Amino acid sequence: MTESWEQGTGNSEENQLPTHDSLLPCIDSSNECVNELTEKAISLRECCRTAPHNLSLPCLDSSNECVNQLTNRAIASSSKLKKLDEKIALIDERLELMEDRIEYSQKKTWTNYVTLDPVKLLQNLFGGGDVQRDRLAIADLEIKTADLLAAKAELERQQEDEKVRVGDKVLRLLFDYEAASRRHQLLSSQLETLEQQREVTRIAYKFGRGSTNQILGMEDRRDRLSEQITDVEIKRDGAVRELLQLTRYVD
Repeated sequence: MTESWEQGTGNSEENQLPTHDSLLPCIDSSNECVNELTEKAISLRECCRTAPHNLSLPCLDSSNECVNQLTNRAIASSSKLKKLDEKIALIDERLELMEDRIEYSQKKTWTNYVTLDPVKLLQNLFGGGDVQRDRLAIADLEIKTADLLAAKAELERQQEDEKVRVGDKVLRLLFDYEAASRRHQLLSSQLETLEQQREVTRIAYKFGRGSTNQILGMEDRRDRLSEQITDVEIKRDGAVRELLQLTRYVD
């Protein structure tokens, strides 16, 4: 019974757990091993830190093509611009109605001269009576039309101002993202160099070289660099989130 169990479990290579040596390229305190493990750890961390942030954006740079693409998308997605479009469309409908009413009033003016009432006929001939009434009505319609055209022009001005504002914001966010990305790359490079120096110093300290203050100074420097990198990542990710909201690539 015992022999059968050993044959079924204990002697199988597939059931044996991997050793540390099989998971790591080396496991000793030599400079070569320390440097290799340090580089792998930093590489893994950088992979996670610099994961692409534009998974939902078609582009993420300040080139003309990208700026135009994101700006057009943001303008098309702007709720304020959509409301302005609706107001302009309503004014266009009212203008069309006014034009029809003016045209109708002008066409019917001549019918005022067709009357059997001599008093009305004389009034119309001298610009009074029904002729005067229709002319006043036409003038009133023309004034209302002018007011509508002025209101439409103001809405179109607001529309253009909003498009400029949206375009400027898209460009600013792209600049912010690129600046944060460059800063992140610089700080990450400094941190990588510091990590390598810190590991070398730590090993040398074990063999009696170096000082505690030197190690503590590197620890403090590493903490400050990590904090700066976190701040930059927050700014970079914030720019991406604002672009996503502005362009409505995600709700």
